[in-house]
Amino acid sequence: MRNVILALAFILGLGTCAINASAILAASTKLSALPSATLTDGDEGYTNDGGTSAKFTMAELRTLIVGKGFINLDLFSAREVTANEIPNQATLAGGVLGADTVPILERVSGATDKGARITWAISAANDEIQFAPVAMPMDLDETVDVTIHIVAEMGGATDTSNTFDVQVFDGVGDTEMGGVTASITDALLELTITIANANITGGPLGFFNISIIPTGTHTADAIYIYVAWIEYTRKAPL
Repeated sequence: MRNVILALAFILGLGTCAINASAILAASTKLSALPSATLTDGDEGYTNDGGTSAKFTMAELRTLIVGKGFINLDLFSAREVTANEIPNQATLAGGVLGADTVPILERVSGATDKGARITWAISAANDEIQFAPVAMPMDLDETVDVTIHIVAEMGGATDTSNTFDVQVFDGVGDTEMGGVTASITDALLELTITIANANITGGPLGFFNISIIPTGTHTADAIYIYVAWIEYTRKAPL
Protein backbone atom coordinates (compact mmCIF):
# COMPACT_ATOMS: atom_id res chain seq x y z
CA MET A 1 0.00 0.00 0.00
CA ARG A 2 2.75 2.45 1.00
CA ASN A 3 4.75 1.75 -2.17
CA VAL A 4 1.68 2.18 -4.37
CA ILE A 5 0.85 5.57 -2.82
CA LEU A 6 4.43 6.74 -3.24
CA ALA A 7 4.35 5.74 -6.89
CA LEU A 8 1.00 7.41 -7.51
CA ALA A 9 2.16 10.60 -5.83
CA PHE A 10 5.19 10.68 -8.12
CA ILE A 11 3.13 9.99 -11.26
CA LEU A 12 0.69 12.74 -10.34
CA GLY A 13 3.52 15.23 -10.14
CA LEU A 14 3.62 15.59 -6.39
CA GLY A 15 7.41 15.40 -6.36
CA THR A 16 9.55 13.49 -3.89
CA CYS A 17 7.21 12.01 -1.27
CA ALA A 18 7.89 10.81 2.27
CA ILE A 19 4.96 9.20 4.06
CA ASN A 20 5.96 9.41 7.74
CA ALA A 21 6.95 12.77 9.25
CA SER A 22 8.76 10.90 12.05
CA ALA A 23 10.92 8.91 9.66
CA ILE A 24 11.74 11.01 6.60
CA LEU A 25 13.50 8.70 4.18
CA ALA A 26 17.23 8.96 3.67
CA ALA A 27 18.33 9.12 0.06
CA SER A 28 19.77 5.61 0.28
CA THR A 29 16.66 3.98 1.80
CA LYS A 30 14.96 1.48 -0.49
CA LEU A 31 11.16 1.39 -0.60
CA SER A 32 11.31 -2.39 -0.26
CA ALA A 33 13.06 -1.95 3.09
CA LEU A 34 10.23 0.09 4.62
CA PRO A 35 8.04 -1.64 7.19
CA SER A 36 4.42 -2.19 6.23
CA ALA A 37 1.82 0.08 7.80
CA THR A 38 -1.90 0.80 7.63
CA LEU A 39 -2.40 4.40 6.54
CA THR A 40 -5.22 6.55 7.85
CA ASP A 41 -6.71 9.80 6.53
CA GLY A 42 -4.81 11.79 9.16
CA ASP A 43 -1.35 10.42 8.22
CA GLU A 44 0.87 13.03 6.63
CA GLY A 45 3.24 13.06 3.70
CA TYR A 46 5.56 15.64 2.19
CA THR A 47 6.42 16.85 -1.29
CA ASN A 48 9.54 18.58 -2.52
CA ASP A 49 9.38 20.61 -5.70
CA GLY A 50 12.58 22.43 -6.53
CA GLY A 51 13.48 22.86 -2.89
CA THR A 52 10.00 23.96 -1.80
CA SER A 53 8.41 21.50 0.62
CA ALA A 54 4.72 21.10 1.34
CA LYS A 55 2.72 18.84 3.64
CA PHE A 56 -0.42 16.89 2.73
CA THR A 57 -2.67 14.34 4.42
CA MET A 58 -3.67 10.95 3.07
CA ALA A 59 -7.25 12.22 2.82
CA GLU A 60 -6.08 15.05 0.54
CA LEU A 61 -4.03 12.64 -1.56
CA ARG A 62 -6.98 10.27 -1.91
CA THR A 63 -9.26 13.11 -3.01
CA LEU A 64 -6.66 14.14 -5.58
CA ILE A 65 -6.41 10.60 -6.93
CA VAL A 66 -10.05 9.53 -6.95
CA GLY A 67 -11.99 12.81 -6.76
CA LYS A 68 -15.47 13.46 -5.39
CA GLY A 69 -18.65 11.60 -6.34
CA PHE A 70 -21.77 13.52 -7.38
CA ILE A 71 -25.45 12.49 -7.37
CA ASN A 72 -28.09 14.88 -8.69
CA LEU A 73 -31.37 15.16 -6.77
CA ASP A 74 -33.86 15.68 -9.58
CA LEU A 75 -36.40 18.39 -8.77
CA PHE A 76 -38.85 16.79 -11.19
CA SER A 77 -38.78 13.57 -9.13
CA ALA A 78 -39.73 15.35 -5.89
CA ARG A 79 -43.17 14.59 -4.44
CA GLU A 80 -45.32 16.59 -2.06
CA VAL A 81 -45.79 14.89 1.30
CA THR A 82 -48.73 15.86 3.52
CA ALA A 83 -49.06 14.75 7.14
CA ASN A 84 -46.10 12.38 6.57
CA GLU A 85 -47.91 10.50 3.80
CA ILE A 86 -47.75 10.43 0.00
CA PRO A 87 -51.13 11.88 -1.09
CA ASN A 88 -53.82 9.83 -2.82
CA GLN A 89 -53.60 9.61 -6.59
CA ALA A 90 -57.25 10.60 -6.95
CA THR A 91 -56.95 13.83 -4.95
CA LEU A 92 -53.40 15.11 -5.31
CA ALA A 93 -51.99 12.95 -8.13
CA GLY A 94 -49.79 11.01 -5.74
CA GLY A 95 -47.90 14.16 -4.75
CA VAL A 96 -46.62 15.00 -8.24
CA LEU A 97 -45.68 18.68 -8.27
CA GLY A 98 -47.17 21.20 -10.69
CA ALA A 99 -48.42 24.75 -11.00
CA ASP A 100 -51.31 24.20 -8.56
CA THR A 101 -49.58 22.17 -5.81
CA VAL A 102 -47.89 23.11 -2.53
CA PRO A 103 -45.08 23.64 -3.19
CA ILE A 104 -45.18 24.64 -6.87
CA LEU A 105 -42.99 23.29 -9.67
CA GLU A 106 -42.58 26.16 -12.10
CA ARG A 107 -40.39 28.06 -14.52
CA VAL A 108 -38.66 31.14 -13.21
CA SER A 109 -40.34 33.33 -15.82
CA GLY A 110 -42.22 31.57 -18.61
CA ALA A 111 -40.54 32.12 -21.96
CA THR A 112 -37.93 34.64 -20.78
CA ASP A 113 -36.25 32.55 -18.06
CA LYS A 114 -36.81 28.82 -18.51
CA GLY A 115 -34.98 27.70 -15.40
CA ALA A 116 -37.04 25.33 -13.25
CA ARG A 117 -37.53 25.68 -9.53
CA ILE A 118 -39.64 24.47 -6.61
CA THR A 119 -41.49 27.34 -4.96
CA TRP A 120 -43.17 27.69 -1.59
CA ALA A 121 -45.34 30.71 -2.36
CA ILE A 122 -45.89 33.61 0.03
CA SER A 123 -47.86 32.38 3.07
CA ALA A 124 -48.13 28.86 1.58
CA ALA A 125 -47.90 25.89 3.94
CA ASN A 126 -44.42 24.49 4.53
CA ASP A 127 -45.31 21.15 3.00
CA GLU A 128 -42.54 18.57 2.80
CA ILE A 129 -41.02 17.36 -0.46
CA GLN A 130 -39.31 13.98 -0.84
CA PHE A 131 -36.93 12.93 -3.59
CA ALA A 132 -36.79 9.50 -5.17
CA PRO A 133 -34.69 7.03 -3.13
CA VAL A 134 -30.98 7.21 -3.95
CA ALA A 135 -29.03 3.95 -4.11
CA MET A 136 -25.58 4.38 -2.61
CA PRO A 137 -22.98 4.00 -5.37
CA MET A 138 -20.60 1.08 -5.05
CA ASP A 139 -17.67 3.51 -4.99
CA LEU A 140 -19.08 5.52 -2.06
CA ASP A 141 -16.69 5.43 0.89
CA GLU A 142 -18.96 4.99 3.89
CA THR A 143 -16.10 5.87 6.27
CA VAL A 144 -16.22 9.53 5.15
CA ASP A 145 -18.99 12.10 5.73
CA VAL A 146 -21.44 12.86 2.91
CA THR A 147 -22.84 16.34 2.18
CA ILE A 148 -26.16 17.43 0.69
CA HIS A 149 -26.15 20.71 -1.25
CA ILE A 150 -29.10 22.98 -2.07
CA VAL A 151 -29.04 26.12 -4.22
CA ALA A 152 -31.88 28.32 -2.99
CA GLU A 153 -33.02 31.87 -2.25
CA MET A 154 -35.82 33.90 -0.70
CA GLY A 155 -37.99 36.09 -2.91
CA GLY A 156 -37.16 39.13 -0.77
CA ALA A 157 -35.24 40.36 2.25
CA THR A 158 -38.02 40.25 4.87
CA ASP A 159 -38.31 36.56 5.80
CA THR A 160 -34.62 35.66 5.74
CA SER A 161 -34.68 33.76 9.05
CA ASN A 162 -36.10 30.71 7.25
CA THR A 163 -34.03 27.54 6.91
CA PHE A 164 -34.48 24.06 5.45
CA ASP A 165 -34.87 20.99 7.63
CA VAL A 166 -33.15 18.35 5.48
CA GLN A 167 -34.28 14.95 6.74
CA VAL A 168 -32.26 11.90 5.72
CA PHE A 169 -32.90 8.22 6.40
CA ASP A 170 -30.63 5.32 5.43
CA GLY A 171 -32.36 2.23 4.05
CA VAL A 172 -35.29 0.77 6.01
CA GLY A 173 -35.87 1.15 9.75
CA ASP A 174 -33.32 3.92 10.21
CA THR A 175 -33.57 7.00 12.43
CA GLU A 176 -33.34 10.53 11.02
CA MET A 177 -29.73 11.69 10.43
CA GLY A 178 -30.02 14.96 8.51
CA GLY A 179 -29.82 18.51 9.77
CA VAL A 180 -30.93 22.12 9.42
CA THR A 181 -29.26 24.47 6.95
CA ALA A 182 -28.10 28.01 7.50
CA SER A 183 -30.62 30.78 6.84
CA ILE A 184 -31.94 31.33 3.32
CA THR A 185 -31.18 34.82 2.00
CA ASP A 186 -32.59 36.99 -0.77
CA ALA A 187 -29.52 36.24 -2.90
CA LEU A 188 -28.88 32.90 -4.59
CA LEU A 189 -26.70 30.78 -2.30
CA GLU A 190 -25.52 27.23 -1.71
CA LEU A 191 -26.67 25.60 1.53
CA THR A 192 -25.26 22.34 2.90
CA ILE A 193 -25.82 19.78 5.60
CA THR A 194 -23.46 16.98 6.58
CA ILE A 195 -24.37 13.31 7.04
CA ALA A 196 -21.95 11.80 9.55
CA ASN A 197 -20.18 8.71 8.26
CA ALA A 198 -21.08 6.81 11.43
CA ASN A 199 -24.70 6.83 10.20
CA ILE A 200 -23.99 5.58 6.67
CA THR A 201 -24.48 1.90 5.87
CA GLY A 202 -22.99 1.86 2.38
CA GLY A 203 -24.13 -0.20 -0.59
CA PRO A 204 -25.81 -2.33 -1.64
CA LEU A 205 -28.30 -2.40 1.27
CA GLY A 206 -27.91 1.26 2.17
CA PHE A 207 -29.87 3.93 0.28
CA PHE A 208 -30.69 7.57 1.00
CA ASN A 209 -34.26 8.78 1.55
CA ILE A 210 -34.14 12.57 1.49
CA SER A 211 -36.85 15.11 2.36
CA ILE A 212 -36.78 18.90 2.61
CA ILE A 213 -39.10 20.99 4.79
CA PRO A 214 -38.91 24.80 5.04
CA THR A 215 -38.95 26.17 8.57
CA GLY A 216 -40.39 29.41 9.90
CA THR A 217 -42.99 31.70 8.37
CA HIS A 218 -42.76 33.45 5.01
CA THR A 219 -45.68 35.84 4.87
CA ALA A 220 -43.76 38.37 2.77
CA ASP A 221 -41.35 36.29 0.66
CA ALA A 222 -41.54 33.09 -1.34
CA ILE A 223 -38.91 30.34 -0.97
CA TYR A 224 -37.16 28.88 -4.02
CA ILE A 225 -35.04 25.77 -4.62
CA TYR A 226 -33.24 25.57 -7.98
CA VAL A 227 -31.06 22.49 -7.71
CA ALA A 228 -29.90 19.93 -5.13
CA TRP A 229 -27.27 17.22 -5.09
CA ILE A 230 -25.17 14.84 -2.97
CA GLU A 231 -21.37 14.87 -2.78
CA TYR A 232 -19.39 11.92 -1.45
CA THR A 233 -15.81 10.63 -1.33
CA ARG A 234 -14.98 7.77 -3.66
CA LYS A 235 -13.19 4.68 -2.43
CA ALA A 236 -9.52 4.70 -3.37
CA PRO A 237 -8.74 1.90 -5.88
CA LEU A 238 -5.69 0.78 -3.91
